Amino acid sequence: MTLITRCDPTCTWVILEVTDTGPGMLPEVQARIFEPFFTTKSPGVGTGLGLSLCQRIIAGHGGTIRVTSQLGQGTTFQVELPVGMVSESAPSPLDTDDAPLPIPSSVILLVDDEPSMVSALARLLRRDGHTVEVAADGRLALAMLQERAYDLILSDLRMPELDGPGLYRALEVHYPHLCQRFILLTGDTLSPEVFAFVAESGVPRLTKPFTAAAVRSAIQQAMRAR
Repeated sequence: MTLITRCDPTCTWVILEVTDTGPGMLPEVQARIFEPFFTTKSPGVGTGLGLSLCQRIIAGHGGTIRVTSQLGQGTTFQVELPVGMVSESAPSPLDTDDAPLPIPSSVILLVDDEPSMVSALARLLRRDGHTVEVAADGRLALAMLQERAYDLILSDLRMPELDGPGLYRALEVHYPHLCQRFILLTGDTLSPEVFAFVAESGVPRLTKPFTAAAVRSAIQQAMRAR
């Protein structure tokens, strides 16, 4: 695999090219490669959302992503992004110093297998006075629920072993009172199955990337349901 980065002659665009040495793609596959839920993998392997999410994120920054491929000659993805000025001290969305909403201190179980997300979110919650414990997937979360009580659960959507909807279904059976204190952490695109689950259950969700204010607002609303 080859990675090339460069600027255009005016230095107003950054260009990133990634080229592999794989078998390449058919023209009909190239034409659909950025469609949501389109995948060439076997059923149950991959969701077909990765490239569509990449395209949406890049477009949100004013950029473009293109693909060129020939059978037997590999594939190249080219990303172009406009150059912008970013302050060196600019905080990440979860590190803002917005004044916390008046939320009572709670014991929160954070269920997520992404270390960077867990670190940032746990830091924010603890700074607001909450006690935070972490589980990497739904099965570990259920084991922890047997050991102590929690006021609120923040759960990622996709995780190994047991995902967010699976954890919620288990709560319905064993800890129904926690279904009113469950917040789902999701990407900006939902599969039809997850969309149906959210619509049926009415579970509140936070869409990544979210801000500190959005997290605090969601927690405040969930705690009012106690």
